Amino acid sequence: MAPSSTSPPTSPPHTSQNGENGENSQNALWTLQDVPGKGKGLVVTQDVTPGTCLLSEAPLITTEIITSFDMDSTEQQLLGALNKLPKADQERYRSLHNNFSDSDPTHPLSGIVRSNAYPLGVEEEVGGVFADIARINHSCRPNVVQYWNPLFEKMTIYAVRAIPKGTEITTSYIPGGVSQERKQILKDHFGFDCTCELCSLPEDKLRQSDERIARAEKLDEMIGNSKNIYYAPEEVMKNARSLLNIYEQEGIKDGRLSRLYFDLFQMCNMHGDLARARCFVKYHCDLKKLAEGKDSKNVYEVLLYVKSPQKHGSYEPDGKWKTAASDVPKGMKATEFANWLWRGNI
Repeated sequence: MAPSSTSPPTSPPHTSQNGENGENSQNALWTLQDVPGKGKGLVVTQDVTPGTCLLSEAPLITTEIITSFDMDSTEQQLLGALNKLPKADQERYRSLHNNFSDSDPTHPLSGIVRSNAYPLGVEEEVGGVFADIARINHSCRPNVVQYWNPLFEKMTIYAVRAIPKGTEITTSYIPGGVSQERKQILKDHFGFDCTCELCSLPEDKLRQSDERIARAEKLDEMIGNSKNIYYAPEEVMKNARSLLNIYEQEGIKDGRLSRLYFDLFQMCNMHGDLARARCFVKYHCDLKKLAEGKDSKNVYEVLLYVKSPQKHGSYEPDGKWKTAASDVPKGMKATEFANWLWRGNI
């Protein structure tokens, strides 16, 4: 993922942890090995359940050290930062893939950054290069997600679906889109033709997938429209349920799913429906715990609303759907509860 630059120089000491308890990367969760058609990759050595932390890693180098757009200056700044690292970490950095080795052979350190850096947070300009995480290959239907935890200054990798023993760990380098858009972006920015599980579907199934994803993008845009949320909440709820069905069909487990629940939380809150707001923010929080861990900043920020949704700024006490937080029904069958939660849109 392409990084960007900013000002003061810093490169934190590198530590790599495999699993949440801080074991080193040689324990039994995964191993680095050759992956046909991809070079090196990480493969799990045992069955992995959703919510498992596979890696927690500090960056070898961050792009905060880069203060110039001049490539020669950038190369020297990276060399200076690299020389401060232990020899073993220097070698690990230099061993990473460089997409630009042919087009720009005189700036190998810069090429490694451009090929491997992850942004250190949503919409952050600063990127980081990680010795182990950089080895994770792409899939348009990934089995893990990455999250920069600013509380610990580490990137975490959590499983969001079951990963059978011997399966490659994969993340997504892009935010989604239909197949041709995905393939073009991956070719232009990362230099490879995607042959992942999703892109390799038979033509008719790939077309159906593309149609669902295109529909999902339109639904997501409609649901995120503040006017629709305020003036047409019934329509938003109906469309949200349709969007959830598409996510389930497509196996989407990333931030798009948790964002959908948070949008619904805010909408229900806006219309005074504390009971449903409480349910939707709970689903959002559970997904964040699964994908980012219980120590995620995002989890800390929403825990309060699981008990007291009215404390969020979106709450309107006189909304037309007015319920109390304690009005969440109990003892219902799953289908009955879903019918209540989605206001009949199932």
